[in-house]
Amino acid sequence: MKLMAVLNDKSGATAVMPVHDEGEGYASVGSARAAIGAFDLRPRATTIVSAHVMGGCALGPDPHRAVVDETGRHHYLVNLHVLDGSLFPTSVGANPQLSIYALTARLATSLAQRLRT
Repeated sequence: MKLMAVLNDKSGATAVMPVHDEGEGYASVGSARAAIGAFDLRPRATTIVSAHVMGGCALGPDPHRAVVDETGRHHYLVNLHVLDGSLFPTSVGANPQLSIYALTARLATSLAQRLRT
């Protein structure tokens, strides 16, 4: 959580809100880190949540409409490949685990083959 607070701060966030029962919005990374250091992190002392983040990194041939091409390679950053649920157009409304595995396996296998040549 401390590292996420720093990452948020470095990316220009104006406030940091750690996901913890004791968390709240903090105006500085220093106050967030101090609060996080005092959080009770024992098992079952706080709610742990997870989300299936999807969308936000469109896949397609047109760099004006998509972030990555059909292989998962970023249109402008040649050595960057995105191989995860962010390639979905949006949230599919159900647990996408197997679909993400399938998409990632296909794209990763293709990438590995291209890197061998």
